[in-house]
Amino acid sequence: MTRFTLITFDCYGTLIDWESGMKIALKKILAQKGLHNDTDQLIKRYIEIELEIEQETYRKYEEVLILGVKRLFAEKNIKLSCSEERVFADTIATWPPFKETKKAIKRLKEKYRLAILSNVDNEIIKHSIDLIGVEFDGVITAEMVRSYKPSHAHWNKLIELFKPTKKDEVLHVSSSYVHDVVPAKELGFKVAWINRKGEKLPGRYKPDYEFNNLTALADFLL
Repeated sequence: MTRFTLITFDCYGTLIDWESGMKIALKKILAQKGLHNDTDQLIKRYIEIELEIEQETYRKYEEVLILGVKRLFAEKNIKLSCSEERVFADTIATWPPFKETKKAIKRLKEKYRLAILSNVDNEIIKHSIDLIGVEFDGVITAEMVRSYKPSHAHWNKLIELFKPTKKDEVLHVSSSYVHDVVPAKELGFKVAWINRKGEKLPGRYKPDYEFNNLTALADFLL
């Protein structure tokens, strides 16, 4: 196995259980509207919409969340109040880590430098890191680089900050194939795909490692 000196993580969907957080928030809106839409399908479509928005002109992630919710429900011809449009923006900082996140990250911290590469704003990530309870050696946000993954800006900033001797020294960990696996492989980094749902590989870029949770990742690396 390659000797890694730095492990980088996507945050939401990898460390933080963002689908559960979104599901709770969406159920709140649906209940207020007396609707019974399939939340899993709404989340799937929201993720597509969010990616579309992030490929437009740069906006802070808080604005992306608000606009994404607004567009999602507009497709269903459902008008939301301003507070309903903010349901993701106002709750994302409280979305919980996956059950194994804290222990796995604490174990890895004993041996490796750890960093986060995330498509959010600086203030949002602070709250999520507090929930994880581990101090990371570096955090690179979309707000810092004014760009969203799968653009390469997060990794370019990573190289600038950490100056790895070789890209092989860095392992990037993520559950998102499109946002993280593809760009990290394009740039020549090693990648571990956290495939919690046992999905089939959705494209031609193959991760170097695949695990069903962070515990399995930590067991492999330690």
